Amino acid sequence: MTHATIDRRRNTLADVTTSGLDGSAPVARSTLLLVSASLVGSLLFTTVYLLEGVTRPGYVAYQQAISALSLGPGGWMQRANFIVFGLLILCSAVGWRRLLRPGVARVWFPIAQTATGIGLIVDGIVSQNPAPGYPVGATLGAPTVGGAIHTLFAVVSITSLAVGCFILARRFAREPRWRGWALYSIITGLLTIVFIALFGMSGAHGGIAGIYERLSAGVHSLWSLLVIARLFIIAKR
Repeated sequence: MTHATIDRRRNTLADVTTSGLDGSAPVARSTLLLVSASLVGSLLFTTVYLLEGVTRPGYVAYQQAISALSLGPGGWMQRANFIVFGLLILCSAVGWRRLLRPGVARVWFPIAQTATGIGLIVDGIVSQNPAPGYPVGATLGAPTVGGAIHTLFAVVSITSLAVGCFILARRFAREPRWRGWALYSIITGLLTIVFIALFGMSGAHGGIAGIYERLSAGVHSLWSLLVIARLFIIAKR
């Protein structure tokens, strides 16, 4: 066995045994608060779009995209919702960078979080084009540059959320207390992609596109809630 192989094995072992992820190293309260910022943002984002979806005149939640809420009267609320969520995810990226160091995913998971945060902020600044049926009475025209930018960064956001699940699954597989969460993280990432793909297909042909999009966001929000709750439980032991 070469010295390089021995060093690699030692580094891998150190990545696991000195990690704050499994409670073997102390985690600063500020780090936990930063990590949980994404959960706060997710819960706030979900609450706002659900309430707006059932109270906005003319908006049909099971058909329309969440982004459509940024149009028409009261659209400022959903635009702000995107931006606040994006900022909170950017804060969480800093916390995850601290928490995952050293070890697998310490670089790429924060990068995925950052991409999601930036995508959400851009979507809050630039709204989508009017959709069939909403805003009420709106005239549908040719796609605009702004609408294309919104769609592009929406894809970036949701894709980065799913990729983040896969990245963290790899880290979980190496942590003794988190190995069972690796499969759950992979399933969450896959469901996020499947539901958003169904949303895209339904959006082009009518149907229940809004439900599929909400399922895509919802499965990831649940995963985030459970992961961060477990982090707090481990940190208190």
